[in-house]
Amino acid sequence: MITGKTISVGNILWKVLKQPIVQDLKYEDAAEYAIEYLRLIGAALAFEDKVERIKLNNYKAPLPCNLINIRGVAYSDCECEGGVAMRYASDIYHTDDSNCSQEYTYITQNNVVTTSMKDGWINISYSALATDEFGYPLIPDNESFKVALEYYIIHRTLEGLWSMGKITDKVFQYYEQKRHFYSAQATSSMQIKNMDQMETMINAVNRMILDVNPHQTFYKNFGVKEVTKRHN
Repeated sequence: MITGKTISVGNILWKVLKQPIVQDLKYEDAAEYAIEYLRLIGAALAFEDKVERIKLNNYKAPLPCNLINIRGVAYSDCECEGGVAMRYASDIYHTDDSNCSQEYTYITQNNVVTTSMKDGWINISYSALATDEFGYPLIPDNESFKVALEYYIIHRTLEGLWSMGKITDKVFQYYEQKRHFYSAQATSSMQIKNMDQMETMINAVNRMILDVNPHQTFYKNFGVKEVTKRHN
């Protein structure tokens, strides 16, 4: 169940590093496996939503260094909030000045966002990896998720030892089964919606009049309940 509470990955790493089976595991490798697992399972609550305003320079701007996933981009000709929603470009010549299209578009490549506008500002709404005051990533404070992460790190560590014949098939298969069991359990528990989240989903789907322009309003009213009036 998604509760919104988080716990530092540092706590999980400390527990794993105390396990005798992975006594040679380096802290840096354990942290790398933890980040790998967060990306694989797509733990939504391990990330935080941010908005950053960036100045364009000749169509381009650097992407935030902590960016995980872009949620949306808006263009403005001044350093202000909001702006006009930009669409991810399908036109391969979208930066060509001879292009008469009035649409604002962008693409991303090599840690740079390139837009159809030469100058101005863009507001990037994105998901970033949430961290504690020591820089450790935060993960959902969910028991299944925490145990799944522990077994994932251990299993990934044992893969190399098993391939070199340093541990038996029985030991390796034990941790492999534990990893898959708790990972499946964690994935299921993270997908369970609470009643408020379900209400938003129902409002978004159960509509008589479809909103064909949610992108232009940044999905502000996407989950708002539809109210219709009947005239006699």
